Amino acid sequence: MTWLLFYLLAVSLYDLRTRRIPNWSTYPLILAGMIAHFPGHMDLWLACFLLLSAWANGWMGAGDVKLWMAVLWALPDSNIPSLILLVFLSFLVTSILQFIWRLFQKQSLTGMKSPAAWRTIPFLLMVWHVH
Repeated sequence: MTWLLFYLLAVSLYDLRTRRIPNWSTYPLILAGMIAHFPGHMDLWLACFLLLSAWANGWMGAGDVKLWMAVLWALPDSNIPSLILLVFLSFLVTSILQFIWRLFQKQSLTGMKSPAAWRTIPFLLMVWHVH
C-alpha cells in the first residue's frame, strides 16, 4: 500500500496546483481495483453510492469522487467492515482542519471550492492504523 500513498501524494500535489484531478489518473486505478477485488464488499458499494450522491448534490467535484472510488477499490482488503466509518471520519477530521486553516488565513468559511484530493491521505493512514 506504500505505492498508493505515493500515488495520493502526487495526485494531491497536482490537484493543489491545478485544481483538477485528471481522468487518466483515476480510471485505470478504478478499473484495476474492480478487476482485482470484484464483487467487493457491501460497504464498498455503499461508500461508492454515497460518494456519487455527494457529487449529484454538488457537495463534491467529480474528480474527487473518482479519486475516492479509485482509492476504495484499490485497497487490498476492500471488505473492511469499518470502511464507511473511516471515510466519514476522514471527512470530519479534514473538514475541521480546513475550517481552522481558513480561520487562520482569514478566508471565507463557506461558498469556496478548494482542492480536496489531500483528504484521501488521512483516510489511507487511518486504514493502515486499523490494520
